[in-house]
Amino acid sequence: VEGGGESSVVGGWHESGSHSSMMRMILSRRTVALVACTTAVLGGCSSENGTTAFTPVPIVATTSIWADIASNVTCGELVPALIPAGADPHTFEPSLRDRELIDGPAVIIANGGGLEGPVGVLLDAVDDPPLTTVFEMTNGVAMVDDDPHIWQDPTIIAAAIDSIKAGAIAVDRDPDEIARCTADYRSELLALDAEITELLAPIASADRLMVTSHDSLAYFADRYDLEIVGTVIPSTNTLAETNAADLAALADTITQLDVRVVFTEQLESSNDANRLAERLGVRVVPLVTDSVTDDPATDTYVEMMRFNAAAIAEALAP
Repeated sequence: VEGGGESSVVGGWHESGSHSSMMRMILSRRTVALVACTTAVLGGCSSENGTTAFTPVPIVATTSIWADIASNVTCGELVPALIPAGADPHTFEPSLRDRELIDGPAVIIANGGGLEGPVGVLLDAVDDPPLTTVFEMTNGVAMVDDDPHIWQDPTIIAAAIDSIKAGAIAVDRDPDEIARCTADYRSELLALDAEITELLAPIASADRLMVTSHDSLAYFADRYDLEIVGTVIPSTNTLAETNAADLAALADTITQLDVRVVFTEQLESSNDANRLAERLGVRVVPLVTDSVTDDPATDTYVEMMRFNAAAIAEALAP
């Protein structure tokens, strides 16, 4: 296996080492077997009837949302997430074990766009892991206000999963099986989109206004004809802080537009939002936005989106 050289981005794939062309990035079955047999952390080999069996090159995701999406594309394969379910991707601090997980032969599905915070820095700092490719799903997506939360629009995910499919096939997954599972999951995502559209349709135009705790729902609002009129933390990153002037301006907006609810997020502190809502006499409705959870109601991407849409529809109903 060749090594050295600077990393490059080819069609969204960030490739370590000197494998700069798309053809050389696609791993052969023989190469995958060789690397899997020499990497104890990420795969192992055994001798069976005189032949060598090997564990397929693992596919890893940065977030639990992308891990679930990739698992569906790969027909239920367990895809580990560097950032576990229930953790905030903006702030999660990776451990040495997380470094081990990516420091070997793997396809890594990353969100990109600055979402992953410290984990993104970890990916950038990896020193030529053998035959590792990193795919940033925000590459090729028309970003809305520099918001990296692209999964809030299921149709974007439905289009993006072809890239995950190509990555899985490149690391020795069965092409026909992966193509079938990708098509099935795309149908599920498009059905989800239609379900959300129908669920939100009864909301009157004057009631389609949202105030959120931070800028994470731009794609959802854009897709389903809602309008975000303000945020408690005016940033796409939960590490940002509020200030008195911004909160005063937001309070004026809520009062003038007769906004009845503030949508918060379960992964971040909602103290400022709660105090603001209490002072103005409006409801607080928590959503699950940046991670799936262990709760069956939100433990997959599809269920998470369905849960949020139902909560939004109920909160904004007349």
